[in-house]
Amino acid sequence: MFESKKEGHKMGVISAVAYTVGDIVGSGIFVSPTAILKYSGSVGLSLIIWAATALISLIGALCYIELGTAIRRKGNDFAYLSYFRWRPVATAFLYVSILLSYPSTMSIQSITLGEYVVTGLNGTMHIEPSMNFILFRFIGFVFLWPLMFLNFFSLGKMAAPFQILVTICKILVSGTIVVTGFYYLIFKGYTHNFHDSFHGTTHKPGDVVLALYSGLFAYNGWDVLNFGGDEIKNPKRTLPIAAIAGISISAVLYLSMNIAYFSVLSLDEFKGHDAVAVIFAERTLGNFQYAMPFLIAIMMMGSLNTGIFACSRYAMAGAANRVAPSPLAVADTNFFSPRMAVLFEVLVAVGLSFIGDLDNIISYMSFAIWSQRLLTQTAFIYYKWKGYCDWDSAINLPIAVPILFWCICLALLTVSVWKDFYVAIYGLSIIAGGFVVYFLFVFPNTLPRFVHQIEEKLMVITQCIFIAMPMFAPPDSEDIYSRRKEFKTKL
Repeated sequence: MFESKKEGHKMGVISAVAYTVGDIVGSGIFVSPTAILKYSGSVGLSLIIWAATALISLIGALCYIELGTAIRRKGNDFAYLSYFRWRPVATAFLYVSILLSYPSTMSIQSITLGEYVVTGLNGTMHIEPSMNFILFRFIGFVFLWPLMFLNFFSLGKMAAPFQILVTICKILVSGTIVVTGFYYLIFKGYTHNFHDSFHGTTHKPGDVVLALYSGLFAYNGWDVLNFGGDEIKNPKRTLPIAAIAGISISAVLYLSMNIAYFSVLSLDEFKGHDAVAVIFAERTLGNFQYAMPFLIAIMMMGSLNTGIFACSRYAMAGAANRVAPSPLAVADTNFFSPRMAVLFEVLVAVGLSFIGDLDNIISYMSFAIWSQRLLTQTAFIYYKWKGYCDWDSAINLPIAVPILFWCICLALLTVSVWKDFYVAIYGLSIIAGGFVVYFLFVFPNTLPRFVHQIEEKLMVITQCIFIAMPMFAPPDSEDIYSRRKEFKTKL
């Protein structure tokens, strides 16, 4: 009865595709084009970078499809590293992620949403620039709080249908840019940027890698479904369809939109503005340009919705495995939504939005995220090579695929260290902070009694407020050691 009720709130194929596209297609397409062109130096190489980063994302997605169809748990990398018995590493990255990585991303998305709304309002009224700091955040929070409330209820019946609607809007807005740009390209002959498309191409490997980083930032989100592994219907079918379709749709949109941008804007205009979509609209869409900032804000709502889904499930996974405060493990008894985890992550995001330079934090977090992926693939490759990862219920890939993705992760991290050593220092320092939390508060399991009493009281209060129950993982959950014993028994 309990499982059948839970099944009704899971997401299906269409919802999964909407979450994947919705998480990938966000502010990246309006910020990354400028960065990629600056680092690559030419139109031709920038388009190749967009295609290459789509391929890298697809390779990574294939690895996580196998992990997600085999280890059907919440928590993405935390769940997989815990399964491989790398608990200290998993916990260290968990705290980095739920306290910095994902909330800071959500903060930037909400601030960006507010910025686009203010940009749209500036077309009809005068707003003092001195008010921007407060207005960007206030408007962002005005949209963030209703999205939080939406995620208090059924994933399959409320949050997912909303995501489908917003993703359709994203595709329509992107399609408007594409159709307009191709009209100028085909019917008005705006081909000046394509005559010598590789002129100015950089020959510096470091710049190419930085361009790849910018492209990968735009495609970030291909693993969003892995955060809620047990909330997806028929994952063996749904995960590969959603990941491959989501990346393919996003890649087609990204390449088409960049061609559209290059058809209308000069390279100097392109490099001189971060919000290229707004400049494009001013040049081509007449009075409709005033609607573009508001439409982009709607697109950002989809990214915020997927962000709330991902980071709340991550926090809940840590609490369910008893390495994070237990109140985060409670789920609503009717809709199975992790309400406390949703509220906690939104509050952290709001707090981080008042910190100075969030862009630098994102740079350090990107280093941490790719380090985590590298370690996940290291464990995965080792046990796959040992023969312990041949799952009957999973999609099994050749070991060459995770090895290739491991090499890509290592190359990106290595060149990042070589190009900007301080990013690596700060990134590693943040990761070290996660290990400090683990060895001080999780590993000894000897916290003062009053701490446990406070946690117990908070658990009771949380359950009463949210009408929820704790969803702890069973202590005898399967892991790689039990599979190894099973493997040896078969031999």
